[in-house]
Amino acid sequence: MEYLFVLSTEGGWWLKIDTIEQLIDYHKKTDGHRYEKALWNFFHGVKPEDLLKKAQDSKNPEDLIALYANRDFQYMQAALMQAESVGGTILDGFSMLRVEAGFSELKDLQKYGSVYINSAGGHTFGIEFTQFYRREELVFPNFTEDDIHIKQYGEKGIHWYAYIGDMQLHYGDKRKWNTYEAAKEYAYSILKLC
Repeated sequence: MEYLFVLSTEGGWWLKIDTIEQLIDYHKKTDGHRYEKALWNFFHGVKPEDLLKKAQDSKNPEDLIALYANRDFQYMQAALMQAESVGGTILDGFSMLRVEAGFSELKDLQKYGSVYINSAGGHTFGIEFTQFYRREELVFPNFTEDDIHIKQYGEKGIHWYAYIGDMQLHYGDKRKWNTYEAAKEYAYSILKLC
C-alpha cells in the first residue's frame, strides 16, 4: 500500500488517509506499538499517581509540565480512567482507547472525506499543507540537512530544483528556481517545518 504524508503549513508531517481500507491498514500496523511503553511501565510498577507525586514533590514546575506532556503518562492515565468507567482492567482501558480513537477517525473520514494522523497518533481533519511525500512504507519522514539536494539538469540548464531526500519541493505550482541560492534557501525553509 502506498502512504501519502503531507507537511502542514504549521509544521509537522501528517499521514493522509482517505479510504476505510487505509484506516484499517494503519491500525493493523500501529495499534500494537502505540501503547506498548505505557503498558510496559504499568506492568513494571510505574504508576501514574507515583509519577505525579514525584513531579509535584520536586518543586520544579518544569518536571510537572514535562510529565503532563509525556505521551506514555497520558496513555496510562486515559486507560485507567476508561477501565474505571467500566469496572475493568488497564488492558480493557487500552482496548477502549483504541476503539474510541478508531471511531473518531472513521467519523472524520466519513464526514470530511479524509483524516490526518500525526506520528504520535493524534488525528484531525482539514490540514493545510505545503509539501507531500509518498512512501511504500508506513514510516513518517524524518529529514535532516544532509537530505537537502539542489540540482541543475543538463549542461545548458538554467533552473535549479530543490529536493529533500527524493521529494522534489514546490511552492504552489513553482518547482524550479532561477538561482542555486534561492532553491537552497527554500529547501531550508521547508526543512524547518519538518
